[in-house]
Amino acid sequence: HEAYLSAGAWSPTRAGVFCVARTDGWLDFWDYYYRMNQVSLSHRVTDGDALTTVAPEHSGRFVAVGDCTGTMTLLELCDGLVQPGPNEKNVIGQLIDREMKREKNLDLARKAAGNRKAGDDRAARPSGPSDELLEQRREAFLDQMGLRE
Repeated sequence: HEAYLSAGAWSPTRAGVFCVARTDGWLDFWDYYYRMNQVSLSHRVTDGDALTTVAPEHSGRFVAVGDCTGTMTLLELCDGLVQPGPNEKNVIGQLIDREMKREKNLDLARKAAGNRKAGDDRAARPSGPSDELLEQRREAFLDQMGLRE
C-alpha cells in the first residue's frame, strides 16, 4: 500500500499482536505469533480519512480508532486477536531476543567492514537509535508485555 503509518498499539492480551493505523483509513492487524511477513487482518475504518489514533481497551476486546475529522470508531475484535496462543509470551520473547542478537551481530559486522574500508561511507548514511536507546525500548516492551521472568 502507498499510505503512511500514523499510529500503532500493541495488544494488551496478545504478546504477538499489534495494530497500525494508516493515512488511507485502514487499520492493519499483525500477528507475529502466526506469521511475520504478512498482515493478518486489514479493516477499512473510514472512506479515506487519515486515521490518527489507536487505543486498545485493557481487556483487548475493543479498540478505539480516531481519524483526522475527529470521529472516534469503536471496534470489537474477534477471539483470535484477543485470546493468546499456547506459550505465546515465551515464543514472542524468544523471537525478540533472537532479533536483538541478530541486529547486534549485523552492527558488529558493519563496523568491522567499515574499519577495513579505506573510505568510510557511514557518514553519508542517517544514524539510527543508539544501542542504549534500543536496549531501553526493548526492556520497556518486555515489561509492558509481561515477558520478564
